[in-house]
Amino acid sequence: MKANPKTVALYIGMIGFIVAAFSAIASYGSTHLRAPEAIGGQYVVRGLPGDCFSEPPLLVVGQSGSYLGADIVPADAKKNLLTRALKGNGLLHGQVESAKVHLAGRISLGTCKEKQPVTLEASVAGGRLQGQVALAGRTLAIEGETKKAE
Repeated sequence: MKANPKTVALYIGMIGFIVAAFSAIASYGSTHLRAPEAIGGQYVVRGLPGDCFSEPPLLVVGQSGSYLGADIVPADAKKNLLTRALKGNGLLHGQVESAKVHLAGRISLGTCKEKQPVTLEASVAGGRLQGQVALAGRTLAIEGETKKAE
């Protein structure tokens, strides 16, 4: 059985088109699409009101791509609280965009049991966090650094 030249030309044309389309998409993706900086972890935060914490609290951030789940917990928090936030199940939710963190939610801070709305906007670079947090109608400047492994 002989192959029809028109059918062969059609198949070669389709294969060529698919290869060209894949090359164009791969080229675009490798130059324009970048994963966000990994910022997940624990940060010792200074600047939050001291009436709820006996020592500077931890901002525990879990990251999945550009999406964040976080919690602000006491420095001596139990492992289950840390694990919950690191897995992205924290009470603050948001995104990271070009090393800028945007988080919002309702949480109870440390020994203060009443839940309050919290909005955190900060930049992260080299393990250092700087920004501001809106808490109970006040805007506070905060800073922090990655907690060292114990």
